[in-house]
Amino acid sequence: MGTWVYIRGWLEFYGQRATAERIIRAGETEGWTFPDGGWLDAVGYARAVREKYVPDVLDQVRQIAALPAADEDNDRVCGLFFAFHEVDGQAEWQIRDGEVFISPAPPRYDYLWK
Repeated sequence: MGTWVYIRGWLEFYGQRATAERIIRAGETEGWTFPDGGWLDAVGYARAVREKYVPDVLDQVRQIAALPAADEDNDRVCGLFFAFHEVDGQAEWQIRDGEVFISPAPPRYDYLWK
């Protein structure tokens, strides 16, 4: 059947949301949510996927992370995801500076999966 990976997180925008939505809608849209209202311009993601589909989700996140700043403040897309792999444990995906930085999640986040 395959191993499950539970992915959840969000991306925050500073003028890049419309482009990010186009990237998301051009690929797999399940798991993504587009909240409206308030001062925060963001999208969320929460979904359990088979291990073989994690690269697809990560590819979408990387494409969005690479979007250029929308104004002279040079504010880039930022965010945070956690990906809990049933075998390998939990990873943290930090989205900042145009990239996705992946590392083991600190133990303080273990409560999310117990």
